[in-house]
Amino acid sequence: MNANNAGDQKHNNFIPRRFGQPIPVELLESIPDCFEYTGEDLFWSDEQMHDCILMLIGNIGLQRFVQILPSHSREELMCILDEE
Repeated sequence: MNANNAGDQKHNNFIPRRFGQPIPVELLESIPDCFEYTGEDLFWSDEQMHDCILMLIGNIGLQRFVQILPSHSREELMCILDEE
């Protein structure tokens, strides 16, 4: 399994789409109730962070996510997508 598909196994029914969608209870339950901040990073496992990011973006939708990004971040995202 490659890194791009790593998160697809656990919550493959919840894929961020153009418009927001309700958060599945099982996904919400997989997110820690609290976390530790080390001064630089949140102390979560990669899987928990991945789930949380996808949950938040999926809940607001990709379109809204792109709209709220600062313009510089949007430009960087476009460069990344062009490279793919």
